Amino acid sequence: MRFPTIWRKRLIFAGAKICNCEALRSNRAMSTDKVIVALDYDDPATALSLVHQIRDYITFFKVGSQLFTRTGPEFIRELRSLNVQVFLDLKFHDIPATVGHAVLEAVKLDVRFLTIHTSGGSEMMKAAVQSVAGSQTTVLGVTVLTSMDDSALHEIGVTQTVSAQVLHLAQLAQQSGIRGLVCSPQEIALIRRKLGPEISLVTPGIRSTSDAKQDQKRTLSASEALNQGATHLVVGRPITQAPDPVEAARKLVEEVLRNKTPHTEKS
Repeated sequence: MRFPTIWRKRLIFAGAKICNCEALRSNRAMSTDKVIVALDYDDPATALSLVHQIRDYITFFKVGSQLFTRTGPEFIRELRSLNVQVFLDLKFHDIPATVGHAVLEAVKLDVRFLTIHTSGGSEMMKAAVQSVAGSQTTVLGVTVLTSMDDSALHEIGVTQTVSAQVLHLAQLAQQSGIRGLVCSPQEIALIRRKLGPEISLVTPGIRSTSDAKQDQKRTLSASEALNQGATHLVVGRPITQAPDPVEAARKLVEEVLRNKTPHTEKS
C-alpha cells in the first residue's frame, strides 16, 4: 500500500526544488549515511519533500514520535521504497516482553536503527537485542536525553552528574549486548575511551557555529563530534530549516567526507 494520491500531489508542489533533483544524480559519489537527518515534521508530505530534495547527499533519515504517531508504519515503508535508510527513534521503555515485541515489529519494517531507553534495565535491553538477532537492525541505547543537565537529573532523583550517569548506563548497555548508543557530543570521548572502538556512537544536537543551541544543551560541531569518536551524526534544523536545504546538506556532507577518522570509516 502506498500513500494516498493527495499526499503525492502535495509532495509535488511542496518543494519546487524537487524537479532539480534528477540533475543532481551525478553527485551520488559524495552521498553518505553517516549523517542522519531528523524528519521532525507533523506533515508527511513536507517530510517526503525534503527526502526527495536531499537524498543525493544524505541517505539516512530519522523518524521520531511526532511523525510516526501521525503516519504510522506506512510512512516507514514509503521511505524504504525510496531506497533510503530509516532510524526509528521511538525510545521504547516498558517491561521486557513488551519491548521485545515492539522491537520485533520494528524489525519487520526493515529499519536500520531503533532506540530504547537504557534506564529500562538489563533484562529489557536483552529482550530488545534478542528481537533483532539475525536482522539488519541495530538497537541503540539512549542514556540521558540531550535536553537534560545536572539540575534536571537531580530533579528526578538522580544524584550523579550527567557524565557519570551516561557512563553507568552505557556500560550496562554494552554488558547487555547493545552495540550502539545515542550520546551527546560532550560524552563521545568518554564513552569511546571506556567502551572501546567497536560500539557505534550516534550523536544528535549537531550545530554549525552560527546556530543557537536551541533545546539541546550539550552540542558540538560536526567535525568536533567525528574527531572525538562519533560514527553517525543526527542533524535537524540546520538542514530542515535552512533557506536552501540542498546546499546545507551538500556542505555538511563535504565536511563529513573530509573527515577520515577510523570511526567514520566503520559502518
